[in-house]
Amino acid sequence: MFENECVKKYPTHMLGLAKSEDLKYEIKKYLDNKTHSSAYIKVCAMELKRMGQMEMSLALEKIAESKMHFEAVLMEAFGMKEDVRLNLNNVLIRAEEDVVFARKIEMLAKENEEHEVYTLMHELAKTEAENLAALMGIVNRVIEDRI
Repeated sequence: MFENECVKKYPTHMLGLAKSEDLKYEIKKYLDNKTHSSAYIKVCAMELKRMGQMEMSLALEKIAESKMHFEAVLMEAFGMKEDVRLNLNNVLIRAEEDVVFARKIEMLAKENEEHEVYTLMHELAKTEAENLAALMGIVNRVIEDRI
């Protein structure tokens, strides 16, 4: 694990609306049951789009976006991490882990001659690496400009 030097310098801003431990516990329990539900809805939307059911696909995409927004709002209310520096650092760490994990699956698919999975994971790994590079560039530029 690493901590980006620029992220260390980022001014601390506290997050988390929920102060009560009971409330935080209930929100966490709710999130444990709901997290990724937006992804499942998005999967249904993608399949419906492939079937030519555009109206239903678009409606489900909108619902998935709405659910994802509120899942994020609840995570913020829960105070997943209580300062922006830690959140940014965790985003960078997760992005790096995503690249490594996607590449690992890509290589396994190649070894097993699972060509479709390999192609999918190759594109995913490439996109994850591009996203990480873009994110690092933005974090370094924006944070350096603020200091």
